[in-house]
Amino acid sequence: MLSRAKLTIAAACLLAAAVPVRAVVNAPTVGAVTTSAVTFAWTGGVSPFIGVLSDTNTFAWTISSGPAVSPVTYTSLDANSTYYFQVKSSADTDAGYRSTYTITQLAAPTGLYSVPEYFSAQSSHTAIVTIGWNTNNNHEATIYEVAYNNGGADTVAPYINPLGSPIDIAGLDANTSYNFKVRARGSSGAVTAYTTAITTATPALRLSGLSEQVFQTSAIVSWTPVDSAVPAQDSEGYSLDLSLSPSMSSPVPWTTANSAITSTTLTPLVTNTTYYYRAGTLNISGLANVEATRVFTTLSPAPTGLTRGTVTDGSANFSWTALAPAQVMGYRLEAATGTFSSGETVHSATTYSAAQNSLTIVTLDPNTTYYFRAAGLNTAYVPNYGSQLSSVTLALPISAGFVNVVAEPQAITATFPPLPGSPQAFAAEGYLLQGSTTNFSGGTVYSSATYEYREYQQSLTLTGLSPNNTYYLRLGSLNWQRTPNFSVLGSTRTGFPGNPAGVLLDNVWSSSAAVSFTPGIAAEGHVAEASVYRFFNTVAASSASPSGTISNLVIPGLSPNTTYYFRAGALYNGATVYSNTYPDHQQTLPLALTGLGFAGVFRSSVTVNWLPLLNDSQATSAESYLLQASTSPVFNGALFSSSTLNIGLDRLSITGLSPNTSYYFRAGTFNMEGRVNYAATPATATLPSPPLPGAFGLTPDAMTLTWTSDGNPADTRYLAEIDDNEDFAPVLASSLTAISSATFFGLAPNTTYYTRVTAYNRLGRAIPAVRFPDMATDAYDPSPAAASGIGAYALSANWGPGGNLAGTYYQAAISSNTDFSGTVLSSVTLANTAAFTGLVSNASYYLRVSALNRTGVATDPPIALGTALTWPTTAYALPKAEAFFDMMTDGFSLRWEPNGNSSHTVYYVEASTKADFSVINSSRLINALSCTFSDLAIDTTYWLQIQARGQSGIQSAFADAGSTRTLLSTQGNALALQETTVSLETSYGTISVLLPSGAIGGSTRLTITPSTFTLPGPASAVSQLTPTGIGLVINHFPPTLVLGAITITLPYRIADLPPGIDRSRLVLALHDDVNNIWVPLPSVSDTANNLVVGQTWHLSTFQLMQSNPGTGLAAVKIYPNPYRPNSVSDVMHFANLPAGARVKIYTFLGELVRSLKADVNGMAHWDGANDDGRAAASGVYIAFIRTSDKKSSKSFKVALER
Repeated sequence: MLSRAKLTIAAACLLAAAVPVRAVVNAPTVGAVTTSAVTFAWTGGVSPFIGVLSDTNTFAWTISSGPAVSPVTYTSLDANSTYYFQVKSSADTDAGYRSTYTITQLAAPTGLYSVPEYFSAQSSHTAIVTIGWNTNNNHEATIYEVAYNNGGADTVAPYINPLGSPIDIAGLDANTSYNFKVRARGSSGAVTAYTTAITTATPALRLSGLSEQVFQTSAIVSWTPVDSAVPAQDSEGYSLDLSLSPSMSSPVPWTTANSAITSTTLTPLVTNTTYYYRAGTLNISGLANVEATRVFTTLSPAPTGLTRGTVTDGSANFSWTALAPAQVMGYRLEAATGTFSSGETVHSATTYSAAQNSLTIVTLDPNTTYYFRAAGLNTAYVPNYGSQLSSVTLALPISAGFVNVVAEPQAITATFPPLPGSPQAFAAEGYLLQGSTTNFSGGTVYSSATYEYREYQQSLTLTGLSPNNTYYLRLGSLNWQRTPNFSVLGSTRTGFPGNPAGVLLDNVWSSSAAVSFTPGIAAEGHVAEASVYRFFNTVAASSASPSGTISNLVIPGLSPNTTYYFRAGALYNGATVYSNTYPDHQQTLPLALTGLGFAGVFRSSVTVNWLPLLNDSQATSAESYLLQASTSPVFNGALFSSSTLNIGLDRLSITGLSPNTSYYFRAGTFNMEGRVNYAATPATATLPSPPLPGAFGLTPDAMTLTWTSDGNPADTRYLAEIDDNEDFAPVLASSLTAISSATFFGLAPNTTYYTRVTAYNRLGRAIPAVRFPDMATDAYDPSPAAASGIGAYALSANWGPGGNLAGTYYQAAISSNTDFSGTVLSSVTLANTAAFTGLVSNASYYLRVSALNRTGVATDPPIALGTALTWPTTAYALPKAEAFFDMMTDGFSLRWEPNGNSSHTVYYVEASTKADFSVINSSRLINALSCTFSDLAIDTTYWLQIQARGQSGIQSAFADAGSTRTLLSTQGNALALQETTVSLETSYGTISVLLPSGAIGGSTRLTITPSTFTLPGPASAVSQLTPTGIGLVINHFPPTLVLGAITITLPYRIADLPPGIDRSRLVLALHDDVNNIWVPLPSVSDTANNLVVGQTWHLSTFQLMQSNPGTGLAAVKIYPNPYRPNSVSDVMHFANLPAGARVKIYTFLGELVRSLKADVNGMAHWDGANDDGRAAASGVYIAFIRTSDKKSSKSFKVALER
């Protein structure tokens, strides 16, 4: 078997070797390629051929497979797609496939469009626009680049959109117009041209806070306005569609271009109707960004005529006017103890019948105030409430079985246990007891109430009842409105009363008396009696009435001036019950006086006379007489009186009365009890007071008399008379007036007249005339003329006579005040001019003149003569020691005296470095007696001169003020154990050197000199410094050690700083003369006051320099290192730091010793102390430095030696 097999195999091998080898297909090549077709070609192989096209390199599935002839073209392909092609001879096995691949051309997108209904804008920078395009069969993995802009540079965003369906472009500004275009990018990197751009606008921001306020025939739709100066936060207005359909069919549109409004009112609407609406913002193209559909139902009308019905202790019924069925679906009646607010218990009753017009709420608490309201319900069950009514439910009733009733003749008392004090619903606010003789079917109802709570027992009493009567009773508990809830108590009977009460003796006259009393309960009549005996042995007089309700009686037939006892009684079935009056007795009045008249009437007194009494018995006598006067007919005004015990006297007088005043008089007779019986007289008026002459009012042709009334009332009449003869025969003119003046016209100018005034009282009675002082009419006003003779200290006032005759005197006056207050100079003259001397220079003077009449009275007001201005005088220059003060390096102050010039004088002061003033270096124009020069040269002599300038521009000659020299430096003694400040003044601040006590080893003398020379260059071994050229040199002698920090304050002028200097970074730098470098010192730049304060431990040359902080930690300088705090040194400096860098100093064990922070100059300083202020020990420390942004840090070794 084995050898047979071997033979078979060998034969097969020989046969195969004999067959010729067949050629395979060569690798295909790619021919023409378009967006939808590709051509492949090949050579070699033996036809027929099998061609396979696939879009996967594994040929797991194929697009086309079958016989193929080279070249072969495949169509209807996708653009920008990779296609794999393999070919073999049909006789070959699959191992004979030869393959290649290619990519179809990229198709340009077309038909770019937008879909506005998908646009949105949730915020101002997250708006979304939806766009789409035709992909033109590009491969689904094709990338499309969308380019868009709003007028600026394009923003390009890639998208994979296989079908070209609408996609969202997000992150856009709201309410903004954008341009969009798109192109395709192939998998090979090729790109197509952009499509034609389309323009669309993003929506405005969506509405927020959308709400409705719904009424019967209207609704207010409100929102938060989208209104801003920023376009992306703005809108172009609003739109709203209103419809009766949820599908928003047949909408009623509303739009507005006003983006600032916050609401719109929809009207007119139909009552009780459901409406749907959509609202939104409008963008710049008018596109609405609408919200979801909202719905509301208009209200039904509110019920009217709400009326309270029956209210019990647990329920309440209310009614109203019913509405039409189309207007309302039903009603709701609500009750609450408050304002119907959220969380409050609301009791209610509801009906869904439009015809029903009343409801009862049965869940109420007793004795509780409820507010009731009725509402009409619309189809959405939303109520529309009408007006409110309030009512209080009744309190719980008292059980009649617990009430005890006790009757008296005039009262009935009911005692009962009260309701509990709490809770309120089971309490009462009081109780009401009522009684009636008709069982409350008519007649009088007697009541008694209490509003006081008692815990265990309560009682009420009915008073004022009739004796021996049956009364029906009921007891009610009261609610908050004091409405009773009654319990019936049955009936009871009253007893008999006691003696009459309230019996008073009201009045006793000369022949009668009046008695009052409380009527007896159900009395059959009343009687009043008078007797001269206390126990009424006999009755002298009486008065009776059958009335049971009468409360007073008058007893007639009494004798005058006689004592009687009085009583009153009530009649019951023929029996009289008496009570004495209070008081029980009194004397009748004496007889009244007759024949009253006036014996005399004067300005302040009146005498009244009468016929005196006969005085022949007690009845015809009296104890005394009284006369009274009053301004009131009822004698309740001002009261004056006079009295006498002499019964035979026939008159009395009253004094102290007011002039021309109406008075009422009465005269009275007194009995032994001091009671009086008056008789009145007619009223009369007192005489007026003489008028008191006042000032005259004068003109050339008229004269006015004035006077004061001296207490006369306003209705006093005055007769004023004038004449040019003293005997007033005849009278030239007269005037009758009620005022306090009279004017007479048509008089001769400057002529003496005689006057008098007579006063009349209100009854027309006159008093003797009052003669007034003799007075002349006014002179004419002088005519004004210009002043003359004006100099520095004098002037003359001038005027014309103005129609006055020769011999007329004139009074001229001048003053430096317009109202002529203060000092006034005057002159009386017959001339038409007046000279005034001793005046103030450069001062305005006001002039006026008056003419004097024959009685010496000046015309008023005076005639103004205008204003005159005196000339200025040369200023007075003071001696040099007094003239110059406040010396400075670049200036000084100068003072002078006015030399008689007024305070209005302006002085012009010149300063020159030339004695002949050929060059004016500085000048001042000032309204003062001193001035200050600044910005002058240092250590330079200046000459000064002063000129006065008047208000009118007149200038005086210059006054030589001498010369002075500006400062070069200053010197000061510095004591070792005493704080010392040496300063040098400048116009822009004080240069000072402060040496604390113990800062120097020995006393010395300091010299401070500002730099007037070129300072050394800005070389520094420790910091980058920019010079300013503003420096200071401090010398001292004798030499001494500096043991502590010395503080230097150096001011500067901003104009002196070089351009570009940052003032916040200015430091004070010390020049190291040995090494010829500048060393920055610990400094503070006070930019508000333009000065730098620094500390130094050496005295040398100093300069203001700008410290430039480092930008990193590579150039950090630390000096001195090591630092010896106990030596003559300053502090350890950290320089060239970035501004704000943090420096932390640690021990080698990692313990924090001190934290520091670099200033804006990039500098920090360590004084050898820890954060607690205690001295750190000698040793080596680690200084860890980190920039403020914490991005860079570095460590240094520093040493401290004590």
